[in-house]
Amino acid sequence: MKKLYEHLENTYQAWDLFCKPGCNLCCTQRIYATSLEAYHLLEKISPEVLTRVSHLQNYPRPKITHNQTLLCYLQGTEPPLEDYPPHLSTCPFLDEKGLCMVYPYRPLMCRIMASTKSCEQGEASLPPFLFYVGTLALQLAENIDIGGLYGNLFDLLKFLKDYKEGQVEEVPPYLLSNVDVDELPVLPEEKDLRSWVGTLYRTHVTEEKSFREVLQELREKFRDKKSLSFLEEIF
Repeated sequence: MKKLYEHLENTYQAWDLFCKPGCNLCCTQRIYATSLEAYHLLEKISPEVLTRVSHLQNYPRPKITHNQTLLCYLQGTEPPLEDYPPHLSTCPFLDEKGLCMVYPYRPLMCRIMASTKSCEQGEASLPPFLFYVGTLALQLAENIDIGGLYGNLFDLLKFLKDYKEGQVEEVPPYLLSNVDVDELPVLPEEKDLRSWVGTLYRTHVTEEKSFREVLQELREKFRDKKSLSFLEEIF
């Protein structure tokens, strides 16, 4: 996952984006993530911030995972509409200056949010290439966390904390099992996107193995395991 984050960050840094410290209109409680991303964050946040998260309520929850949404479009069907609260509350990870307290460890959905202009008028302007790169990155993140879970980041953090402390044994119904979708929605003529994926796949995660090789190993290891199996690997 770290290599995916690094590759994505290098890509975004090559563009002239408006985003800067304190620019946080996109920082709401609609943050969907994988359990691997949540675990990475859980190990870094303070007990005070985690307590703040535990008191959150009425935030949106996904009905299906990112890859299930992708499968809907590939099969020519519409994914189910999300249920949003009347108002999306501000992310609890923002401090009094409007800065992200967990910025180095933020999940992928936060990392792909960007704009080439100010969002003060109510909408962002994202170049198509970055939009597609973000979509591919979300797909790959779910593939990496095969055997894991998908849901609102705050639900995942609460669950992982409680599981680690032995307070729960079963996955709640609002956390979804990740779905592996190997085929990337990249057309032959989309050379820039194919190059982006190829560079990532060839990136070495270890001295001996590339990103692609490690991804295939994870797929073979966890494909037939239950959703809680990933927890046995990390706790």
